[in-house]
Amino acid sequence: MSNESLYLVKLQFKSGVVGGGSMELQLSVDPKTGALNGRANGAILEGTQHAPQFTSSASGHMHATGYNDVTKVGAVTGQAIVSFPAPAIGSYQSPFTASFAVDNQWNGKGSFSVGDNTYQGQVSLID
Repeated sequence: MSNESLYLVKLQFKSGVVGGGSMELQLSVDPKTGALNGRANGAILEGTQHAPQFTSSASGHMHATGYNDVTKVGAVTGQAIVSFPAPAIGSYQSPFTASFAVDNQWNGKGSFSVGDNTYQGQVSLID
């Protein structure tokens, strides 16, 4: 990867589909080992009146590709807590995964899954 020190990134995942989910992924990146650790927050079936929200731990790895437009690929996993807002109050635990392929500015494509719900779309860096 590189000889830089640990740094933080905040990525936005947007499905681009009406009713699709969205997620914000905050990660610490260790460029020496490629280790990723952080937290994900998002909505499942965004655009619905009472969209379930989730939060998850996230850990995994990132790799340099050497390709022109895709310079980094990464994947994280964790356990999400999915919460339902009123009137359907409750929560449950579900597997969480996310992956991405981005350029040097952290823009590209990716996907995330919470349980049986999977969303693909654009990934971008949040300042």
